[in-house]
Amino acid sequence: MPKRSLPLILVLVITGFAANAQVKHQAGVRLGSYDQVVATGFTYRYHFNENKAVEGILNLRENIAIGALYEVFKPISAVPNLQWFYGGGAYVGFSGFDNFGIAGIAGVDYQFTGVPVNLSIDWKPELNFIEAVRFRASTVAVSVRFAFPSKK
Repeated sequence: MPKRSLPLILVLVITGFAANAQVKHQAGVRLGSYDQVVATGFTYRYHFNENKAVEGILNLRENIAIGALYEVFKPISAVPNLQWFYGGGAYVGFSGFDNFGIAGIAGVDYQFTGVPVNLSIDWKPELNFIEAVRFRASTVAVSVRFAFPSKK
């Protein structure tokens, strides 16, 4: 078998598997606004079912912070695999001035068919309580995740 065939076969197996399975786990990177406490770093999302999930975000930019969000998904019937979502949660920071707060989230999410890639764009306002009270409304991010398929 030629060396070029192996990557092609691997991609076909992964994409065929992803097309026939429900996605439960997604992991990837998040690129967000500069002024967010939890903005740029790693993201992991676990789906309880088709319309409810929890997302964890590890911020690695200047200040290290962790956020957790509960999210509800609603399909957009005009485009297959496109959903809008909303939710909320909290975060904790380990350095800097913003160390604890709550966050809301709203956005759109797209799961590619045949490719294990998930893309989302969201707005995540934050309200910080400790050490300083601050509200950040202009917080936008793009997340790209690998979708780990799992059979029902």
